[in-house]
Amino acid sequence: MSAASAVAVLAASVVWVVSAGAAPGCTVLQVRNSGPGWTSALYRVSLPAAESVRIGALDHRLNALGYVRSQGLVYGMAASGPFPDGAHVVTLDRSGRTHDLGPVRAGRVDAPWYPLAAPTAGAVKGNRWYVRQGSYLYAVDVDPTRPTYLSVLAMTAIRSPHWPFELGDFDVDPVDGELYGVSMTHRGTAAVARLDPVSGRVTELADAPGLPPSTYGSVAIGPDRALYVTADEAGGLYRVDRDGSVAKLAALPPMLGSDATGCLTRVPSPQPPPSPSPPPPPPPTTPPTTPPPSTTASTTPSTPRPTPSPTSAPPSRRTAPPSRTVPPPPPLLPPPLPEPGGYAPTTPERGGGTVGHDTKEKRRWALAALLLLIGGSAAVRRLR
Repeated sequence: MSAASAVAVLAASVVWVVSAGAAPGCTVLQVRNSGPGWTSALYRVSLPAAESVRIGALDHRLNALGYVRSQGLVYGMAASGPFPDGAHVVTLDRSGRTHDLGPVRAGRVDAPWYPLAAPTAGAVKGNRWYVRQGSYLYAVDVDPTRPTYLSVLAMTAIRSPHWPFELGDFDVDPVDGELYGVSMTHRGTAAVARLDPVSGRVTELADAPGLPPSTYGSVAIGPDRALYVTADEAGGLYRVDRDGSVAKLAALPPMLGSDATGCLTRVPSPQPPPSPSPPPPPPPTTPPTTPPPSTTASTTPSTPRPTPSPTSAPPSRRTAPPSRTVPPPPPLLPPPLPEPGGYAPTTPERGGGTVGHDTKEKRRWALAALLLLIGGSAAVRRLR
């Protein structure tokens, strides 16, 4: 190999590693059945890193797992071996605690009362849990607020283009809402297939020759819309694109069966730390509206200010108007002198009445006195 070819291959490998590391990821829960008995081992698997952490052994052997995001719970089917009334619904939280809810009830009169015995695939879309058993797809209500909770809402026959063609597991695509999985075909190769949950029609999308012949009991669709599948008998965890391209992520030991949920939590891509924001500007200072108190003590007692009533509005702050110089009052002018022959204004006196008489009144009194004097003198002369 030439130096240029080696550099090109190295560059392509670096680009593939960087793109794979930058791809968004998520976490799924997976059950693995590796031996006889009615129990499963629970694992937490991170994608696309393909790192598996064992949580512990469960009390049941679960299959057909589906994650209800609104409840934060995983719904699974415990096989009907230990139960005489069919498969039981078991909820599972992220720490591995389980809760038995009993069997699924039939939603039709003409159907068996407990229609599910050994489902092998499952996924949740909204509040509908799609479970496959044999050649039928059941829609089970998982809304605990409805009276049809844990009852079959619909049953659809799966129609495949050739036989045998069945999906070991499937997951719901978040974009188109249909079910996708991987199955072996009559040609002996694995293929990516799509299942319409309404009509039950199976469509083969692309062959995946990079996958080994095996059943694929665990299928999870990642945030990149790729299928992450587990080969049960052959072992191994693979990433499969819709065009059939395959990349092996991890080597796993062979197992009797497995099943996985959809993505529980998405791992966000690392973001740069935010730049520190500048400190906020100080609040503007407003000058005081009242003058500062005087330093000299005042000798005049201050009058207490009335307390406003609770219903009265608080006094509004208004700045005092600028002081103005008040001009002195005009000088008082003497009253005008009375015209000749007029009456002088009267001056009020304490006790009532008026003081002061005009000239004409004095003349009348003088004339009356003179007439009395003359009349009196005449009377005296007559008497004499």
